[in-house]
Amino acid sequence: MKFLTKKVGALLLGLSLGLGLLSGCKRNDVDKYFAPAAEPGYFNLLLIGSPTFSSTLATKFAPGETLPVAAIFNQSDVPKTITVFQATRVDSAQVSSAPGGGVPVPTLQVLSQPLGYTVPTTYANGTLVRVDVTGNFAGGPRTRTFRYLVANSPTVTAGSPLAVFRNGLAANAQSEGDLVGYTVVINAGGVSALPAPTNNLFKSVDSLVVYSRLGGTGAPVRLTRSANPTAGVASTLTVNLRLPAGSAAAGGVSFVFTAFAQSTSASFTTPLQAVQAATPFRTTRRGRVSFGGGLPTDSLAFNLVTGLNEPAANPVAGKDVQVSGLTPTGVITLNTPNTTRYYRLTAAQLAATPYATATANAVGTLLFQNTTSADLGTPAVGDVYAVRLRGTAETMLLRIVAVRPSVSGGLGRVVFEYRSL
Repeated sequence: MKFLTKKVGALLLGLSLGLGLLSGCKRNDVDKYFAPAAEPGYFNLLLIGSPTFSSTLATKFAPGETLPVAAIFNQSDVPKTITVFQATRVDSAQVSSAPGGGVPVPTLQVLSQPLGYTVPTTYANGTLVRVDVTGNFAGGPRTRTFRYLVANSPTVTAGSPLAVFRNGLAANAQSEGDLVGYTVVINAGGVSALPAPTNNLFKSVDSLVVYSRLGGTGAPVRLTRSANPTAGVASTLTVNLRLPAGSAAAGGVSFVFTAFAQSTSASFTTPLQAVQAATPFRTTRRGRVSFGGGLPTDSLAFNLVTGLNEPAANPVAGKDVQVSGLTPTGVITLNTPNTTRYYRLTAAQLAATPYATATANAVGTLLFQNTTSADLGTPAVGDVYAVRLRGTAETMLLRIVAVRPSVSGGLGRVVFEYRSL
C-alpha cells in the first residue's frame, strides 16, 4: 500500500505539471494567432464636379492642363500619404507625395483631396499615360489607376464664308432682328482617335457657347449652346444668330464663339457687324390677270418687274404671276412658270398687319425661315404673299385686292398690289 501510494502521488504530480504546461502553451498560441491586424481603408478617385469617377469620362488632356481629379476616403480612416506615379512606354516617375487630409463631401460622406496632377509639357501629342494613385494607410496601400492620351486643346477659327445674311441684303443693310449665319471650324485639321498624324489629336469638346457683345466691347450675353459638337475631329458648324436689340445704337455687334473642353477652352470673335435701320419697301404697284370672256391670252400673265401684263408669246422668264386654272366654282388659281417663288402668310402672321409696315429685311428673313412654292394656289381677298423674285435677293410683298370667279366661261379676274424697293 505504501508503494502504491507513492507511485500514484508521483503520477498525479506529473499529470498536473503536464496539464499546466499545455495550458500555458495554448494561451500563448491564442494570443499570437488572433491578434487583430490593420487593413487598408476605403480609397477611390473622384472627377471634380461629378458625383462619380470613371477613367472613361475624360480620356484626353492637353499639355500643362491640371486634371480635375481628387482622391476620396472615409473621414474615420485618412491615409498617411497619397502618392501619384505616372508611366508611359518610355519613362516613369513619382509625381508627388502629400500627407492625407481632404475636405468633406457631404453628399458622399467622404473626404476629398485634389491631386493637383498636371500633364507634362514634354509629352508628345498622342502619348498614352498611366497614372497610379496610392493611398498609404496604416494597414497597407490601396492603388487606383486611370489612363489618358495627350491631346491638343480645342481651337475655333473662322469658316468660309464666315457670315451669310439670311435676308439676302448686303452686310451694310442689316437691321436689328435680322438673321446672320456664322460658320466656324472647331479643331481645324484635327482627329479624335489614334492612330493619328503628328500633333493632330485633339480633345473632345463638351460644348460650343455663343455670346453677343454690343459695340464689340460690351458685356458678353450668352445666346446659345451646342452640346458635344465634336469628339476631337475637325468640325464645321453654322449657327444662325439674330442681331440683338440695342446693337444699332451701340454701333454694331460682335459674336464670341467659345469651345469648352474639360478645363480648357478656346474662343473666336467675329468682326464688328454694322447694324442699320431696316430698309422699307418704297414702291407700290397694282396688277391683274384675267381669264375668259373673250379676253386675249396676253392677259393671263404679269411681269412684276415692268408692272405690266406679259404677252403670251414672250418667254416664261418674265411671267411672275400666271393663271394656272379654275376651281369647280370658277375661281382662278395662280402659279409662276419661272423661278419666282411665293410664301403665303398665315393668319397669325397677318395679325401684325405686315403689308403696311413691310421692309426688305423682314420679308427676306421670312422667306429664309419658310418653304416657298411656285404655286400661289387659290387666292382670296386679303391674302398676302412674300415674294423672292426670280431666284435673286430681291424681295416683295404682294396682297390680293379683288377676286372675280369665271362663271360659265365668263370673265374671271384677280387684282393685286405689291410693294418693292
